Amino acid sequence: MSHYSCKISIVIPVYNNAQALQELCRLLANTLSNKFSAYEVIFVNDGSRDNSLALLKEMATTNPNFKVMGLSRNFGQHPSICAGFEHATGDYIVLMDADLQDSPKDIPTLYEAIIKNDVDVIYTVKKDEEKMFASRITSNLYHFVFAKIIGTNVPINIGTFRLFNRQFLEEIKRYKEVNILYGPLMFFIGFKSSYVTLRYQDRKHGKSAYTFAKRLKLAVNSIISYTDIPHKLSMYFGSLILFTSLAYGLVVFCQYIFFGSSIPSGLTLIIFILSIMLGAIMLSLGIIGGYLFRVYQEVLARPRYHVREKINFND
Repeated sequence: MSHYSCKISIVIPVYNNAQALQELCRLLANTLSNKFSAYEVIFVNDGSRDNSLALLKEMATTNPNFKVMGLSRNFGQHPSICAGFEHATGDYIVLMDADLQDSPKDIPTLYEAIIKNDVDVIYTVKKDEEKMFASRITSNLYHFVFAKIIGTNVPINIGTFRLFNRQFLEEIKRYKEVNILYGPLMFFIGFKSSYVTLRYQDRKHGKSAYTFAKRLKLAVNSIISYTDIPHKLSMYFGSLILFTSLAYGLVVFCQYIFFGSSIPSGLTLIIFILSIMLGAIMLSLGIIGGYLFRVYQEVLARPRYHVREKINFND
């Protein structure tokens, strides 16, 4: 069986995936040892509440290519990915989930695609859509909107599973913002890319940690981080209210001058106008506050994550 003469790094954020880890490690070891001359699998335990970390430690004692990082608490998926990226040493890097919906058996397919197409990154597209209707709608809507924002043709059913070369990773690591989102960032960076359509496996254990609220938060963070659309919408909305008010005032004035109609009065009209203006002001202040808070976080320059322990790392 042929081996690829390169080192590959697999970065896997882990959060409450204990039920899938043994099978995942078995598949990774079999696939990578048979196909690549050198490999490492970096598991980043993001403050799991189950026994994921204990299982990872056990796996690491039997295979020195399995490297485990235990974060001090739950920092979120993207800080966990950041920790893996900053410790990856391979010529090619794979990002995948730990729930077995991304099959380790497809890693050689991604590697062959990046070599054959002579590109910097290979993205994967889901062949079978998710079964949950609400999840499918929110995910597809997010990717559609973001594609329009950055002017890139992003498939609406794109997956987290992807492979890229060392140069692409080094460019990713140049972005130092605290609230980093690697999915949108990779498309924002550009470089030569291609897509591979894969059949995603059904989730065998547990359920997705990405609830509707988390997906909505991700969408808002992406829009704020990569565009000034909220600020522009606030300006447009304020302008619309201003011109509508002026037009209404002009109509009332003309009625009074030419037709002798009385000027509208009453508490209801006053409350209605004040409510619209107050709502517009509060909306604008909220948008400005969101941007200011992000600036504040970046100025603090706090670490994205803290590592409590490392296993099988040389440093």
